[in-house]
Amino acid sequence: MTVVKKVLYGTFAILLTFGITNQVSTNSEENLVDKITKIEEDIITAKLRQEEKWMNEISCLARNVYYESRGESYEGQLAVAVVTLNRVKNSKFPNTICGVVNERKRAGGKVVCQFSWRCEGHTDPKKRVSQTHDSYQAAMDAIFEYEYLTQDFLTEDTLYFHAKHVKPRWRRHKQMLAKIDNHIFYKNKPGDNRR
Repeated sequence: MTVVKKVLYGTFAILLTFGITNQVSTNSEENLVDKITKIEEDIITAKLRQEEKWMNEISCLARNVYYESRGESYEGQLAVAVVTLNRVKNSKFPNTICGVVNERKRAGGKVVCQFSWRCEGHTDPKKRVSQTHDSYQAAMDAIFEYEYLTQDFLTEDTLYFHAKHVKPRWRRHKQMLAKIDNHIFYKNKPGDNRR
């Protein structure tokens, strides 16, 4: 074999090796880009699901405020929202806003709802409350100002309320805290851990 052929074969081998290595490197980079893109897509999807869940929670709170206290003062609507959020934080109740709002149980062969509107046939449990409605604004303010409100407005142990025109039996086992508009608000009496 002549020197020229050896040099040509050597050059060809180097080019071939460099080209394959470059191709492998390009494929590795493409695989890495694909993996990063997939991770980014998964993160965005998870964030969108979380945002959708959060918007659903806000809607549940706004709907509860709407049906329980529409037509009342802003303070009355805020009080209903705070009690709902207090229940979410309390281990005796479901740990989501929608769970608290939609909670129901059977008692004596009858379905009993935590919030009366949930058992009434004429209310729409999927109603969308406009973001400009007072009920929606009270719900949002209760969420964003919760820490302040539970110190200076209704404390975290305020878990119950009823309209003034009804007299539920459970009120005898609770300690009245406030009357705001058409509602009376309660907490458990000391030593009583019943719901």
